[in-house]
Amino acid sequence: MMMTHIPLITTTGRTDPNPGDTFIGMGLQHLFEQALGPQVWVLIDRFSPKGFRDYEAVVRDSPFLVYGGMPQYNNYDDWKHWYDDAMWRDFIIRWRLKIFTMAGGAGFSHPDISIDAYVLHCTRSKKTERIIRQRVEPSLCITVRDAYAHALLNALDIPNSYLPCAAVWASKMWNIEPTQQRPYLILVPPSPRHTPKRVGRRRIPRRRRFQQFADSWKNFYATLKQNGHNVRILCHAYREYTVLRDAIPPEALWFHGDPYTLLRQYASAHTVVSARLHGSLPAYGICGTRVLNISVDVRGAAVEVFPKIRNLRISDATPDTLLSTIDQLEPSTSEDFRAPEEAYQELIQSSLLSKRK
Repeated sequence: MMMTHIPLITTTGRTDPNPGDTFIGMGLQHLFEQALGPQVWVLIDRFSPKGFRDYEAVVRDSPFLVYGGMPQYNNYDDWKHWYDDAMWRDFIIRWRLKIFTMAGGAGFSHPDISIDAYVLHCTRSKKTERIIRQRVEPSLCITVRDAYAHALLNALDIPNSYLPCAAVWASKMWNIEPTQQRPYLILVPPSPRHTPKRVGRRRIPRRRRFQQFADSWKNFYATLKQNGHNVRILCHAYREYTVLRDAIPPEALWFHGDPYTLLRQYASAHTVVSARLHGSLPAYGICGTRVLNISVDVRGAAVEVFPKIRNLRISDATPDTLLSTIDQLEPSTSEDFRAPEEAYQELIQSSLLSKRK
């Protein structure tokens, strides 16, 4: 039997400094295969037109494409990338493709804006509305991963489904199970670029900012260790690893190397405290993990679809706050994912049936 290729537009890199896109893609593959059975996937990099050009025949012949990645919804007068509009205009719309637009989230530079203020900020921009609306006709369905993006599309009267980010299911695609012994509490720092750059009008020098970053995470590590936790700091990117290398004992400082290794390291933790959204969500997807998310910007709202995940703004994260919040965490169970996975399956299947009609 001839197999159909399904283009998956996320990332193609295994050593990319942002493994979150890999986790989103792996989770989407799992969800689509649960709904439709095994597929033959063609990976397309969403950051460049090269994949569309290299695989033009495959892309044009595919019954549908799957697009996942975030953020997909922000004020495009603030910033805009190739995949926000040119990818749609030059390929998806021009080639009359049909696409599943999945796991889109809000983009804003800090976590303190309200949902209403975010929607107002985005809808004031005519460019933003035009860019978002051009995606509607090619999309078989649209899913969003946080309440901000959900409210924005609702305000534009664009049908959408609010479901957990697909990255939650990344470990399922790779058949990664919890290790028999789970001795660690894992701390996941953000990129050092999230360290405040100014005090009032005065700019903080880069070296001092990085020192503040190292001191802050060293303090978290030391406090948790002193309170009896077997702590490891797990870096998603090499930049924070280099900044922390002189502050944290080498046996307690891990660098992932690749997304598969990273997930296996999460599988050895009973608790994860993560300032990276795509540390929190894939870790929670490994059953039995307790998760505290630290939000560095509005994207952190994506964890709130799971009430057991506690969410702190980074400005509120102190060693004492971490200690008290960790004590209140509950581990994930398979029941947490059953209903949203069924909702994904039903949506995928019904969207394809509607296309055939």
